[in-house]
Amino acid sequence: MSDLPSHARVVIIGGGAVGASTLYHLAKMGCSDAVLLEKNELTSGSTWHAAGNCPTFSGSWNMMKLQRYSADLFARLADDVDYPMNYHRTGSIRIAQSDARMAEFRHVASMAGYQGMDYEVLGVNEVKDRYPFLELHDLKGGLWDPMDGDIDPAQLTQAYAKGARDLGAKVVRFCAVTGLSQLPSGEWKVESEKGTVIAEKVVNAAGYRAAEIGRMVGRDVPTVAMSHQYLVTEEIPELAALDHKVPLLRDPDDSYYLRQEGKGLILGPYEWQATPHWLDGMPDDFSFQLYPDDLDRLEWYIEQACARVPMLGSGGVQRVINGPIP
Repeated sequence: MSDLPSHARVVIIGGGAVGASTLYHLAKMGCSDAVLLEKNELTSGSTWHAAGNCPTFSGSWNMMKLQRYSADLFARLADDVDYPMNYHRTGSIRIAQSDARMAEFRHVASMAGYQGMDYEVLGVNEVKDRYPFLELHDLKGGLWDPMDGDIDPAQLTQAYAKGARDLGAKVVRFCAVTGLSQLPSGEWKVESEKGTVIAEKVVNAAGYRAAEIGRMVGRDVPTVAMSHQYLVTEEIPELAALDHKVPLLRDPDDSYYLRQEGKGLILGPYEWQATPHWLDGMPDDFSFQLYPDDLDRLEWYIEQACARVPMLGSGGVQRVINGPIP
């Protein structure tokens, strides 16, 4: 027997971190008549392979406010919903290679101060003090974000889902949406592999499949699946000798981040010429799958990161993650 209700105030399509967060927050606000539909298992799209960084930095006041709220939430969510999560607040250093970047950092630090966050604009030597493994060539300074860190995205999603269920909301897995249409009443008819739900509101949280859902109602959702790669190193002796995690290092000029993972590092570039996939149509299912490694695309970023943090080059590559993101 299906556990799919025939009616709901809100239907959320997509069971990644965003969809589960939406369900949890609706339930917290008193809207427990909500159901999340996921075509496979929770996190099976982009969430399961996400690196899970948690910045608060933004040039937008509202985005910074949202990210600050998230960081505060992550610090207490495990206790709130009684579900364990790996969440580390290590702080981060953003480095600047130009005066313009330093001006940006001063602007963002001022905004952060008005939101109650203690960012610090750093001189070159202060950057080195906080990240001793760093080479200082071409640097003008940096910015310290004390609330930055990382979280396990799969655990976060499951915590949201548990919290939502405990408040009366529903999660229906392995339930692909097959049709969506609006009724004359203004309600929505959501057709799925397990039946039909009539909903007052529908939230499209389908990630890299959001455009598919949009097309069901004649809407063009301007999104495409991109191939995002990051690599995880083997153990690095300098990190193995420490009794604490080093801060997350972000280089917006050369466009990558370095984050400690265990006793190694994650290198995650943000490619200037990112690689789109599935422009002629998506596979019916790509749950928990990755693309083949394509490290040649990352060669320049790897060289820049190794020059900046030489210990990165001493650790062999343990694994490469190359997955779709919206």
